[in-house]
Formats: sequence, C-alpha cells, structure tokens
Amino acid sequence: MNKWDIFLLAYPFTDLTQTKARPAVVMSPNSASAGEDAVFIAITGNTECNSPHDIMFPRNHPEYKLSGLLCDSVIKVDKIFTLHKSLAKKKLGKLGPMLQAKVKEQIIRFFELD
Repeated sequence: MNKWDIFLLAYPFTDLTQTKARPAVVMSPNSASAGEDAVFIAITGNTECNSPHDIMFPRNHPEYKLSGLLCDSVIKVDKIFTLHKSLAKKKLGKLGPMLQAKVKEQIIRFFELD
C-alpha cells in the first residue's frame, strides 16, 4: 500500500452494523507503510456533491485510466479518515501527478495552511 494508491475499502457505517465497499485514496506516507492503519481520502460517485474542497474526476480526465474507477467520481478532500489496513479489499489503481497536485492544493486550503 503506497501513497496515492486507490483502494476499494469496506467502510463501516457509523453504527457499525454493516459495511459498504467504496473507493478511497491512500494519503499515508510510504514511510508509514509498516503500521496497521492508513490515512485515506474518500472518493464518491455522487457527482452532485458540491463542497468547495471537492475535486471532480470525470471519466474523460487524462489520468482516469490510472485510477481503476468505474464512473465519474469526486475526491472528497474534506473526508479524511484512518482505517485498519485489513479493511482495504482491493487495489484499483492510483492517482496520477496532475490529480496529486490538486489534492495537495485542496488539503492546504481545507486546513488553511497557506
């Protein structure tokens, strides 16, 4: 598991009664790969979400084929979470350099680091 990889995760519902498979991008640095947990950013197929921190990722994006995703998607930079790596069920692909730069930019904006 490396930073910028996209995995299909078994997301637990908040009441912990069920899980749902959803994609997310790994944000943990590669130097933290030995740990049991990883930090992720959620990806959704609900393109009608309109947070100012959303990054639209349509199928016609030049880096889309690298992702392994199946539909137009949104990277939800304001949805950052930590999960046990055992909940990562399948590697789908990875984010290319253009989208990596956009994610970094939105993280700086979201956390008001500029």
